[in-house]
Amino acid sequence: MKASFYLDKPDRETTSILLNVWLSGKRIRLATGITIEPRHWLHDRQTVRTSDPQHNAHKKRLDHILRFVTDTFNKLVPSGKDKLMSSKDVEDFTTRIKEFISPDLVPKDNVPESFVDSFETFISTYTLRTRTGMITSKRPGPTTILHTRRVLKDLKEWSVKRKKPLTYEAIDEAFYQSFYKWLSDERGLSDASISNHIKALKTFMKWSREKGYHNNSEWEKFWRDRRTGDSMALTVDEIRKIRDIDLSDKPRLARVRDLFLLQLYTGMRYGDIERIGPRNFDDKEGLIRYTSEKSDTECIVPITRPLMKLLERYPSRIFEFPSPVKMNAYLKELGTLVGMTGNITIARYHNGERVEENLRRADMLATHVARRSFSSTSVQFGLSEAVISRVTGHSAKGVLQQHYIILNDAAVRDMVCKAWDQL
Repeated sequence: MKASFYLDKPDRETTSILLNVWLSGKRIRLATGITIEPRHWLHDRQTVRTSDPQHNAHKKRLDHILRFVTDTFNKLVPSGKDKLMSSKDVEDFTTRIKEFISPDLVPKDNVPESFVDSFETFISTYTLRTRTGMITSKRPGPTTILHTRRVLKDLKEWSVKRKKPLTYEAIDEAFYQSFYKWLSDERGLSDASISNHIKALKTFMKWSREKGYHNNSEWEKFWRDRRTGDSMALTVDEIRKIRDIDLSDKPRLARVRDLFLLQLYTGMRYGDIERIGPRNFDDKEGLIRYTSEKSDTECIVPITRPLMKLLERYPSRIFEFPSPVKMNAYLKELGTLVGMTGNITIARYHNGERVEENLRRADMLATHVARRSFSSTSVQFGLSEAVISRVTGHSAKGVLQQHYIILNDAAVRDMVCKAWDQL
């Protein structure tokens, strides 16, 4: 019997420490429950460096695990000859190690929690991680949770249609090819949408391995196609047409137009703007302040001249939004009414191939176009990416923007207001 420790993914910012046991011609790999930065690992000595902030705790845990593995083996095989071990002995040995490493995660009857049950637990309890893999107390946003539930629903439907069980061990290359093809052919999803499914699945598999539910690592090789399809942003002329059209005889579309322009003038996501109320308006400073639900970023939106004129129709600062589905349907109606009859070629990727569609611009009008139009119009009006990101909440890019370009609220307000005076 030989036992050792190694890093699961030494090229990542953070990685798990795994236990490797060679026993009776078989290799047993188990998660230790420890995650560190690779720079804190001594490969030759198979232990953590003193530079590790949790050096004492991590070293103590690794020592305890190694001691327990050795003691358990000696009790099962006093002679020390693992070739004499039966399959039942190896199974008992593995179970004891699992129970020691994660005692609360191994049921007393030794029947592991099912894949589906574990996925349900993951959806209801998972908290976000930092870029370095640190656990936070923040839950994912409602949209992410809803998407993850949809992924589980698709997994269960695939399992029924393909007559294949959902288990941790089944998440391998054959599963990947089958599930990808099913999502593409039978569900009609684009490669970008399938990529989001794979992302959610990989997050679950990593979480469940850290919990000690499995030691499968095949899923780490699943490729995600990050290519996204083309999208549309409004031209300045189209924005003006939507702003200026007389809808006095169509009150429903007039309200839809106002809500769309409110989103376009602020650059906010639809989920964020639905939560906006009087408390978010700082009229003294000429700003709207809010925290993005998706990125948990504090954002400031200057109240520009076009936005101020729109807000005059809503002195209470209270807005009623239809559901995103209804809003998108109404927007297509609005687009047709203002004469957005021109066509646009939209490309997306399906089964690895670029597929182009020629669509009416009115049919492409949706809530996400507002946020995109804010950014593209701001660039056209001369604003820098650093200023735009302060409004939209996008992450700073590059060392210069992260550490040296520091813009206070007043500076952002003045630059954005001056730029949008061109509308």
